[in-house]
Amino acid sequence: MNGLVTLAQADGLNAAGWIMLIGCVGTVCCLVTFCYYRILREPRPSEHHHAPLEIDRHERD
Repeated sequence: MNGLVTLAQADGLNAAGWIMLIGCVGTVCCLVTFCYYRILREPRPSEHHHAPLEIDRHERD
């Protein structure tokens, strides 16, 4: 976050800019956390995540 503070101070960011910066970074962090939680909370992948084993690939034709 030190890099964001340095960049913001160099541009003369006002209060509205800080609110926008924190809101955008917070939104992205929340979205990433939510996605990782949804993916990693399943102990085993469900059936719709896999292809059926009986696929005929026509390799012997």
